[in-house]
Amino acid sequence: MTIPDIGVLTLSELLQLQSRIGQEIVRRGVSRTSGSIQGEIGEALALAVYGGVLAPPGTKGYDLTDAQGRKIQVKTRTLPKGVHRIFQFDSALVDSIDFDLALCIRFDRETNALDWAREYPREELLGLVSPHKEGPRLPTGRALKHGTDVTAKFRLAYEALCGMEG
Repeated sequence: MTIPDIGVLTLSELLQLQSRIGQEIVRRGVSRTSGSIQGEIGEALALAVYGGVLAPPGTKGYDLTDAQGRKIQVKTRTLPKGVHRIFQFDSALVDSIDFDLALCIRFDRETNALDWAREYPREELLGLVSPHKEGPRLPTGRALKHGTDVTAKFRLAYEALCGMEG
């Protein structure tokens, strides 16, 4: 078997390949879900849209300090069309959420298309999440109906990122 030179592929092509590999691993019964790097991509998109600096790896509570000095928590889900899950926040208690803005991004698992992106100021988010022992939860259906739609900005950033070559 000859492995192609993936260094010449665009990010979009790499993501398509990753998606197909993940689907095949699931089909073979090795994993119940296909793994995703979409969380990392979500953070890169937030940086491209808001500017600022990404938090060091392992930082709890936020992922980015934007150009305005706001702490932003980025949550990303990659799901099949029509499937709803939750965005899980790390804080053990709703009152301890320590960021200014939450950003929820949803990708389509089969195509890697960016379905939507929405942002929520802390106070709005507090009214939307449900408490849970593992931290506040925001169902994807509820997330889509609230917040500010920033999909267009994020799709532009995603298109630029996907066109990058290695």
